[in-house]
Amino acid sequence: MAAQPPAAPQAPPAGMVEVPAGVFLFGPKKKEVVLDGFWIDPTPVTNAQFAAFLAASGRRPPQGWPPGGPAPDRAEHPVVGVTLADAEAYAAWAGKVLPTPAQFEKAARGSDGRKYPWGDDAGLRTTNTKEAGVAATTPVEAYPRGKSPFGCFDMAGNVLHWTRGAYDPQKGTQALKGSSFRTYLGACAWSHEATPTRAEDHVGFRCVWKPPAP
Repeated sequence: MAAQPPAAPQAPPAGMVEVPAGVFLFGPKKKEVVLDGFWIDPTPVTNAQFAAFLAASGRRPPQGWPPGGPAPDRAEHPVVGVTLADAEAYAAWAGKVLPTPAQFEKAARGSDGRKYPWGDDAGLRTTNTKEAGVAATTPVEAYPRGKSPFGCFDMAGNVLHWTRGAYDPQKGTQALKGSSFRTYLGACAWSHEATPTRAEDHVGFRCVWKPPAP
């Protein structure tokens, strides 16, 4: 029998970073939006973390997952090749959820309307996008100069991220946030789209946690 997900934690799981409640400037038009406070993973979920989830939950590995799991030298690379359902299953098991596009964007750009997580300069070698020429994922903390105001890595590079609550029924697509090694650097306000059942080699995810209601 597969292991049951743990009960939702009453305090933020270890290692997460806080994004305080308040106003931030959302989208290309910098609309003022108020969000409750939340906590977010500072990096995308790694291969090692996803392997632990598979072992504990008994869930079938994603298509293309190597027998025995990824090589040890890729343990700290972001997990990719996961569908939206794979990402949601991990989040539920961990007592978390996927971020909304607004939550991801605030964690990425802060409250001051900056274009990129590190400011308004495109900044060569600041992140792993197509311009860097790496053409593959890199360890999740490989670009510390590209951190966001809240200390998050890879918010605009390495992998695109699945989000929640952003499904377009007419197109049959879900919103993705960030940039990846296969895309050119995009502003934090930009979004991409993908069919939820597709598993891409440049799409991963991270999770958020909100304090339970009193």
